[in-house]
Amino acid sequence: MKLFGRAWVWRMALRDGRRGLRPLFFSTICVVLAVASVVVAFSFRENLQTSLQSQSKSLLGADLAIDSRAPFSNQDEAFIASLGGDQSRQIGFTSMAFFPRTGGSRLVQVRAVSGKFPYYGALETEPALSADFHEGPNALVDDGVMLQFNLQVGDRIKIGDYEFAIAGRLRKIPGESLAFSVISPRVYIPMEYLDRTRLIQKGSLVRYRVYFKLDSKINVDRLVDQIAPQLQRLQLQADTVSRRTASIASSMESLGRYLQLAVFVAVLLAGVGVASVAHVYAKEKVRSVALLRCIGAAPSATVAVYFIQILLLALLSSALGAALGSAVQYALPYALKDFLPVAPVVALSPRGIGAGLAVGVGTCLLFALIPLLPLGQISPLTALRASSDSDWPGRSRATWLVFALIVVGIWAFAAETTASRLQGLWFTLGVLVVFGALSLLARAGSAFFRRLAPGVLSFAWRQGLANLYRPNNQTTAVTLAIGICTFLLVTLYGVQNMLVQQVTLRSGRGEPNLVLFDVQKDQRRAVADLIKSQGVSLHADVPIVTMRLSAVKGRSVDELRADPQARISSWAMRREYRSTYRGELSSTERLLQGTWQGKVAAGTKPIPISLEKGIAESLRVGLGDDLEFEIQGVSLPTRVANLRDVDWQRVQPNFFVVFPEGVLESAPQFYALVARAESNAAAANLQRAVVERFPNVSVIDLRLILGTLEAILSKVSGAMRFVALFTILTGVAVLASAVLGSRAQRVKESILLKTLGAQRQQILRSIVAEYLFLGAIAGVAGAILGLAAVFGLGYYFFQTPAAVSPLPALALLVVVTAVTMAAGAIGSLGIFRRSPLEALRAEA
Repeated sequence: MKLFGRAWVWRMALRDGRRGLRPLFFSTICVVLAVASVVVAFSFRENLQTSLQSQSKSLLGADLAIDSRAPFSNQDEAFIASLGGDQSRQIGFTSMAFFPRTGGSRLVQVRAVSGKFPYYGALETEPALSADFHEGPNALVDDGVMLQFNLQVGDRIKIGDYEFAIAGRLRKIPGESLAFSVISPRVYIPMEYLDRTRLIQKGSLVRYRVYFKLDSKINVDRLVDQIAPQLQRLQLQADTVSRRTASIASSMESLGRYLQLAVFVAVLLAGVGVASVAHVYAKEKVRSVALLRCIGAAPSATVAVYFIQILLLALLSSALGAALGSAVQYALPYALKDFLPVAPVVALSPRGIGAGLAVGVGTCLLFALIPLLPLGQISPLTALRASSDSDWPGRSRATWLVFALIVVGIWAFAAETTASRLQGLWFTLGVLVVFGALSLLARAGSAFFRRLAPGVLSFAWRQGLANLYRPNNQTTAVTLAIGICTFLLVTLYGVQNMLVQQVTLRSGRGEPNLVLFDVQKDQRRAVADLIKSQGVSLHADVPIVTMRLSAVKGRSVDELRADPQARISSWAMRREYRSTYRGELSSTERLLQGTWQGKVAAGTKPIPISLEKGIAESLRVGLGDDLEFEIQGVSLPTRVANLRDVDWQRVQPNFFVVFPEGVLESAPQFYALVARAESNAAAANLQRAVVERFPNVSVIDLRLILGTLEAILSKVSGAMRFVALFTILTGVAVLASAVLGSRAQRVKESILLKTLGAQRQQILRSIVAEYLFLGAIAGVAGAILGLAAVFGLGYYFFQTPAAVSPLPALALLVVVTAVTMAAGAIGSLGIFRRSPLEALRAEA
């Protein structure tokens, strides 16, 4: 017993490892990259949480903020004054900005500010914001707009009826990400010059905000709880540091979880690479195991010898991966900087390093056990005869138990990451489906070529195809590695192209591509005439009436907001409703339930209205339910007459609530005009003319929407490709380890073929053919799954028909196949250096 005890097992593992462990080193790079990706993802999540906590006050820029959609009344002002502290004001709205030097115009978000805001953090500008900014007609302009229109500090910007001097480029705002500026670029102006723009008019969508810096002894959250009844009565909203932090932390938590799940695919690929190389290694050790059995070693001892070798390599590669991940984590925040509201503080994360080591070692050992466990079933008689594939045992119960542990491990990781057992189960099923589908598609492709080959292909090509089925082949590992990489890339590019093409198609059907809003009643005819004079066709003239919801099914909004059992979305009750009236459905609407009533007699009560299905669900109302709206103190009792489905993607005004004609004609209202310009020049000329003659009117241009979408998708895709890079690099490492791990087998086969008379060119051609088949089959399988994912995401998630361009998929397929062939060719360099006699002696 002592002869084959623990000490002997360790000595044997180390002694054998010094001579024959080299093939396993090829798989360590897979584990290194996988562990590095886990360390990066976990460290990023932890560092981001730390950064949010340490910079929490800069997310809001103040201790407390109070918002209103209407100008503050005398009661509001008295209440605000009673709160004390240092106060700053901000009025925000959307408007067109005109740049006289370049003649360009752009829809921007104007923020008029007064006071010392921000109290925490800083507006990052170039040059630095000076103290005399508020003392003159100055403006801070978003850096993206400055670049778009080639503006310089000192140029002029016209907002409404007034021109401002550009005092600086706006780089960063506390609590806001750079990606937000792509959607809505910001322009800051001093509050005292706001009236000179003459942009704040009845019906304008404006947000009024007061920022507070309170005494450090005041518990702001407790204060907000105390004043909640007054806020509700005055229809004001409060925002605190803790609320803002919790909101941003929630979205950042989702980002962190996505990163962890994304990199876990790299871990699984690494496991496949380890299992593949360990399988070849284990088969080479069959005779050694049989000899150990002959001298009395127990089956468990023989398995333990090689398990210890794998364990030592797992520890070494995991440690190297943890070191690499700790270094690479400094690059991830830079790649995601456009989406982060704070400057991440990067530091070594013990939890991230620990997670990487645990996941790396656990994955390495579990996947290596699959080929190692059969070694315990090797018969001692194998040492007395020539070994063959028939000597390799089938899968035992222990092997199936390892498979079960791997599946449970995937589920446990996903459930812990998503904080949901159900979501963890869906992730596990998705991984199994993708891996299983890739394997099945690859096997089907291989079987197809195998049947086709005898009658069509030459000897070298048939031999290359036969290599996919040779003993110790690594077809499965290479297929999964290449297929997963192709799947990820096709999916990323497919979704991006699908979304861009959908917006492009919207502008190519003769549909409107310009919307002019905030048109006042007395400007309506003049703006319409201007549109026509510019050669632009006017499609619609839509009245818009601003109102608030005051009661739902007989219960007041204040009562419902105070009742936790009401289960009605708070945003749906407190928002301002911009509604319209007309006699028929628009081209973007479809009647779902009820009867359309396009016109009613004056004085009809309750008024039959049409609700969009989404807002009806949020308000928990249906056909026949009563709603009460209020317009400047005038009550409008209504009843839901029908429900509509609205295509919100179309570029024209859509509404939650539509009234019939005969009710709102005399109510305070403004208009939105919908038009179509047939050329970019016509659209630009119209925008320039509108800004010059009607500064209060804003123009939404579909070209701008398309450009914005492409910019956002480019940033998102860039960030996702950076994350996918971990998986792609691991896939390349699996491919390399598979090529190098099977190098000895190819050397033997090449020498045997050469001995039988095959020429060197034929052998090389067969190797190239093998990896051509591998790359093509795996690439096609991954592309098919990627296209299926694009169609699925388009139908179920984006709810739009998938518009897939085949060219990117074909280009990726060619690149993937070429890379696979190159890896096979490089890995085969030098296989002819050994003479046939030398190889045959080594086999003897």
